[in-house]
Amino acid sequence: MFVNKPAPIRSLHPFWPVLGPVAIALAYACAHLAWYLATPLGRVPVLDERENLILAEGMVQHSLPAEPFYRAPLYALVLAALRAIGVSGAGLFPAALLLGAVLHGINAGLIAAIAGRWFGPRGALAAGVLYAMHPVFVHYATQALDATPALTLFLAGLCTIARPLRFDPVSEKITGVNIRPWIVASVFWAAATLMRPNYLFVWATLPLLAWWSTRKGRSHLAVLSALAGASLFFLLAGWQWRISGVAGFLPWQGAYNLWAANQPGSHGRYYEQQISLTPELAAANPARAESMILYQQATGSAVVRVAEMNTYWRARFLDRVFHHPGAWLAQIARKAYALTNTWEQYNNKTYAFHKARSPWLRWNPLSWGILFILGVAGAARLVAESPRTAGAFALVVTACAASVLLFFVSARFRLPLAALATLLGGGAIAGLGFWRTWRSTSQFALLGAVVVGGFLTFSTLDEVQSKRTFVQDHALLARAAATVGDDELAFSEATAALQLQPAHPDASRLAVASYFNLLLSGTARASDEKKWLGVCKNFAARPSGDVSDLRAVAALALWRSGDQSAALTTWHALGSAPSALAARLLVQDETVHRSDLASLPVSAWSEPLVRLAGAVLKIDPPTGVTLDTPAYSENMVRTLFSRAASN
Repeated sequence: MFVNKPAPIRSLHPFWPVLGPVAIALAYACAHLAWYLATPLGRVPVLDERENLILAEGMVQHSLPAEPFYRAPLYALVLAALRAIGVSGAGLFPAALLLGAVLHGINAGLIAAIAGRWFGPRGALAAGVLYAMHPVFVHYATQALDATPALTLFLAGLCTIARPLRFDPVSEKITGVNIRPWIVASVFWAAATLMRPNYLFVWATLPLLAWWSTRKGRSHLAVLSALAGASLFFLLAGWQWRISGVAGFLPWQGAYNLWAANQPGSHGRYYEQQISLTPELAAANPARAESMILYQQATGSAVVRVAEMNTYWRARFLDRVFHHPGAWLAQIARKAYALTNTWEQYNNKTYAFHKARSPWLRWNPLSWGILFILGVAGAARLVAESPRTAGAFALVVTACAASVLLFFVSARFRLPLAALATLLGGGAIAGLGFWRTWRSTSQFALLGAVVVGGFLTFSTLDEVQSKRTFVQDHALLARAAATVGDDELAFSEATAALQLQPAHPDASRLAVASYFNLLLSGTARASDEKKWLGVCKNFAARPSGDVSDLRAVAALALWRSGDQSAALTTWHALGSAPSALAARLLVQDETVHRSDLASLPVSAWSEPLVRLAGAVLKIDPPTGVTLDTPAYSENMVRTLFSRAASN
């Protein structure tokens, strides 16, 4: 049993405990953003970022496809609003990153305000600074993702009901009597759900919180008020019905993700691709393409209907839960361990990989593990001072944790729990001696909880801190670097990915193309030639289904290594592929003629080998194609097709 002195309800004056964290958060996020905007990933939207921007542009141009929303559309709608007020298409990505940095500051203020209600001004300052300086929050705030804006809506709702949830520990008199906070909180949490559906469980707890926190006789009004946010669900359902003819407010990606996170053999820490996809499908959305392909393979259906497919995936999930409950619960336990562990699991990016590259994040020792332990201590203080508040808070934490455990426990899914941990952590820091008046049994219980929490969060069981996802980060950075024209970085990152996974298809393509571009520009390092040759040999040996122009470039490496017969064999095997024809012309293969290149369609003249051959051999391109390649010369061809000095 806890014994503590009565703690009065605390007001939040003066305002410096809130404004201080806001200023720190803005300064920290903007400093990191200034560096990040100069990097390839800060200049090129990738994966979910790219999909958000495409969806936003579709809204602006009124060109959304006539289908249900695959992903929650509210964040894209926010980006579309930025376009509507004058942000250009080219400027939307940096504007989205800046918006995230601003929201990071707002979130720090919201955390401080909530903590101030429960732990006083010192708790407000401590919690706000913890949030402001936590590098994971900064990392996600400076990406064009829905995680930070959704968290803003969640924290705004919690801040609205923070006072009603704070009870008088002496008389246990319930202080919340106003229904307005419940209406506002319901709207905020419903909006958060429409931005990230994992907040749906949190929104569903609001009627219970309202009943729990309102004076007898007014509880029914508060409960009804807590359902006000459902109006947003109806609005989105109507919008989707207007676009696609299918009503609904939840995105249809959830059903397959539910199965993928809970299928036999899945660790549930992050999404893992099961089948190899073409570059086009992988670039669009691997999970979406895979869900359709696997559904067709399993059912033999030639046509994919979203409703039928989602029914199929949900049925498979329920079958596993009801027919193999032991195995499923063991899987949930495995995910729960990963959820409490300090390692930030992969979600589009591996946090540890990118933190090490940021001059503003890599020095920062704050981590989930530290927040988790502080949160355990802060929870003990809250239980001692106001058990009813602690009970209400525990319900919110449970809803957040359940939504994460049901799907993936990756870093982005865990952000709401990290924010809640900063709230409790601020309370622990602001009252370091709160446990001194407790009985010895309570003190030992707290010590035991901290020790267990420390073991869970800092242990490395079950390969929970595996770095094998780093291969995806190297490939992602290589792709972004290639997009902005930094071929040196693209080659370096692509080959780093291939060291971890020699058969990585995307990294292979990037390595082949980027070093070739360096050869064309005359900036290639001879010391990298052997590395490039090894990549090209493996690439050229692949089935002919891979990208033909890159296979033709890969054969160039064979030629430069002295294996001209293998190079010619590869080019001949590619038949009438434009780059293969161009390469054979450049090496004076008598089986191909200038007219073969001149008759190629306009689209073929975007390939570097074709443009090189056209410029050097003075072959007139089709109408509408301009060969603006003054650096191409016969001397370049001789250098390009000569045997490398390092060989």
